[in-house]
Amino acid sequence: MKGEPRIIYSLDAFPISNNRWNEGNRFKETIYSTALSILYSHLWYQDIELYADETAYKFLYMLPCRVTKITSNEDTVIWMKSKIDVMEKQTKPFIHLDNDAFIKKKINFDFDKVIVEQNDYELYGMYQYRLDFFNQYTQDLEYWKPDLGYAFNCGVLGFRDLKLRDEFLEAYYTLEDIFIKNNNPGITRIEPCIVLEQYNLASLLHHKNIKPTLLLWKKNLYENSQLADKIGYTHIAGQKKYRIDIVQEIENRLSKLFPYWYKEVKSALAKEGIV
Repeated sequence: MKGEPRIIYSLDAFPISNNRWNEGNRFKETIYSTALSILYSHLWYQDIELYADETAYKFLYMLPCRVTKITSNEDTVIWMKSKIDVMEKQTKPFIHLDNDAFIKKKINFDFDKVIVEQNDYELYGMYQYRLDFFNQYTQDLEYWKPDLGYAFNCGVLGFRDLKLRDEFLEAYYTLEDIFIKNNNPGITRIEPCIVLEQYNLASLLHHKNIKPTLLLWKKNLYENSQLADKIGYTHIAGQKKYRIDIVQEIENRLSKLFPYWYKEVKSALAKEGIV
């Protein structure tokens, strides 16, 4: 992508307030993390938009970017659906950042068709039992690979080729429909989102013989963590972000680096009795 990218965020408060990943209510932590991520990005980029459901909007509307209300999906299982919804709204090239991703130095994003954070091949084992479920129902999908051997971490996910974006959305909705029709309360620990998004995207791109641009392009997680430090990128993925020391560090950085906005967000939370 030539020139400065459009950066978008999405936040549906329902899943993180209603025991996503059996973590209870993580609303306040997510509000602070989202605010810090956006404010870091605001240091480097002009075109930033947060899409927030009505609940989250009340606490983040004052941030120095466009903040647009969206409808909550009220789904704790397919918890990243809002990300798909806002990607579909885009009419020009964009990069979606997860709200636990932080850009502490300006990154000059440059990509052709699609960019992802990194290859998750070292973490591929966590996909396997999920694929065992999906593979029962995907035999008729031309692009689907039953055991591709890798997937993509999508803490950064952007498209310059919007036709490719549309093909990915079509693949997503097809797989989501398969999951909804065939899931039942007896199936436990599926956590489908990493297949619906990361693996599904990897399978589609493999089928189309498209290699995405990797933000972190080293061959293993250790080297990629070193590269991330060098370029000023951090992604606190998964449940790690709820560790008490990390929760405290996020709030501390927000208060020290962006004191005005921290006070605004904290005041909005306090007015609703969230302390």
